Formats: sequence, C-alpha cells, structure tokens
Amino acid sequence: MKKRWLTTKEAEKYSNLCFKTLKKRYLEGLISAKKIGNKWLWDRESIDAFLGEDSLKEELLLHEVK
Repeated sequence: MKKRWLTTKEAEKYSNLCFKTLKKRYLEGLISAKKIGNKWLWDRESIDAFLGEDSLKEELLLHEVK
C-alpha cells in the first residue's frame, strides 16, 4: 500500500513539480497539504487528482486546436 502523505522531496519527485508550484496549487485549493512545524506533507491522492485533471484539460485543449 502506498503511503498517503509525501514529504516535499517525495512530492516533487512523484509529481515532477517543484515546491513553488506545489505550494501555488495548494494555495489555489487544488492540492491538499499540511504544514507541521517547518515541514510540508503533501496528499498523494490530491496530487493524483490534480495531475489527472491537468492531463484531461491539456487533452481537451489539444482537440479544440485541431
């Protein structure tokens, strides 16, 4: 079973997004995270959902352009 919460380093590697982008998406309400002390933990399921939606949006835009 995959762990649900990822460290920032794990989330960056998993999503191929940098911390700045992850935090921006968190502030926009698109990715769930929690900050404990000075460390961030990122919700893998919300990253998956965000990346899935992002891929779908890109695919739809490509079809509109054609």
